[in-house]
Amino acid sequence: MVNKRAYKRVSVNDIDRNQLLEAALTGGKTGTVLGLDIAKNEIVGCVRWGTGQFERPWKIVNPKGILTLIELCQLLKSKCDGFSVALESTGTYGDAARYALSQATISVQRISGKAVSDYKEIFDKVPSQHDGKDAAMIAELAAFGKGTLWPYTALSEIQQRINHQVRRIGALRTQQTQWTGRLEALVAKHWPELTSELKLGSVTLLKLFETYGSPARALADPRLALNLAMWGRSPMTQEKVSGVIESAKTTMGLPMGEPDADWVKEVACETLKALREVRTCDRKLRELIANDDVMARYSDAAGASTLAVIWSKIGDPIEYSSSGAFVKAIGLNLKEISSGKRKGELGISKRGPAQARRWIYYWAMRAVQRPEFAKWYEEFIRVGSVRSKSTGEHRKMKALIALMRKLCKSLWHVRKHEKEFDYTKVIESIPEPSSKRRRKRKGSNKQTLGPAPNPGI
Repeated sequence: MVNKRAYKRVSVNDIDRNQLLEAALTGGKTGTVLGLDIAKNEIVGCVRWGTGQFERPWKIVNPKGILTLIELCQLLKSKCDGFSVALESTGTYGDAARYALSQATISVQRISGKAVSDYKEIFDKVPSQHDGKDAAMIAELAAFGKGTLWPYTALSEIQQRINHQVRRIGALRTQQTQWTGRLEALVAKHWPELTSELKLGSVTLLKLFETYGSPARALADPRLALNLAMWGRSPMTQEKVSGVIESAKTTMGLPMGEPDADWVKEVACETLKALREVRTCDRKLRELIANDDVMARYSDAAGASTLAVIWSKIGDPIEYSSSGAFVKAIGLNLKEISSGKRKGELGISKRGPAQARRWIYYWAMRAVQRPEFAKWYEEFIRVGSVRSKSTGEHRKMKALIALMRKLCKSLWHVRKHEKEFDYTKVIESIPEPSSKRRRKRKGSNKQTLGPAPNPGI
């Protein structure tokens, strides 16, 4: 692509079919790829012939020009060996074109958007990036074997219902977090002592503000003590009820006017509404998972909502060739940035869907409280803190991330081999300290295979 104005676009309606066929007969060898860079209103395509030469980029109106694009693809498919179309994996603007290509039995490949971005200066020695160049880079990366097959496949009805609830629970949790943040600021301003008696996200606190809006209004109601005792999931103790009432009487918060109290009531109402909707989604997901023979097998171990998010955002673990590939798709694979004498710490890549990692983190938070992980968790924190001279809190987070990786690998293994999920097999046996192992090897003539790995990520 070093010709003058190499990226000048040609309208797809102005393409000469006869010239395209002649070019296909000359360069249409194995590995001919049409790369597509798809935006909301325009598709830019670029053909890379099997000989390594490029056509000028095509300009297609999205979605009106998709039928013309399909016609040209079928023409190239009939004359080229192994013709395929490659798209980036980002966004949803390309779904209509991908569906039409799959319906026309044209091979579709997916190229990572990160790979395209990293390739821009290697491609033509210029660090610029635009639609025409992107289409050419997508085609070349696919020709080099950097793509994966990406045909459109319709989801089953139950999977569509699961996806619906996963989208809802993600959106509603975001709303709940936003409203809770607003409420936290208001409580700290007008009634800061309350959070020492009640948790910020508790139903009792939310109902207290939804009903009254201010400490003064609450104290004016003679039924306040009775309401506080009955609002929660379990009856509140008299001691805690007295503590809440006393904090309302002696609060050092700023006085609240009627508009301030009304705003607090509205914020609490919205927070409580989002919380209820999240719980409704969670209940519906449990019902849907119970009707799926595969996911129901692991719902007790991992949690119905966690499984639903994994299947919706990542896919069935059995579709991945290895546990490492499954972990990498989630973004829990390890990366290192080291140079010369500087040895960077390992960290996760975070390249997968954030929602999946968030729910797997919740899974690890629940799992780490099980007795099967108590010894491993303590040893992980102790050994790591001594070696790296880091704080215990830092090691606790590393332990949770390590457990997330182990749980995902175990889920892939049991799904692949159709076994029941067993928490006792998630963590390997913890090896003895290295000094004891050396003493044992020194006093023994038996051949050993070397020390077992230390518990870690």
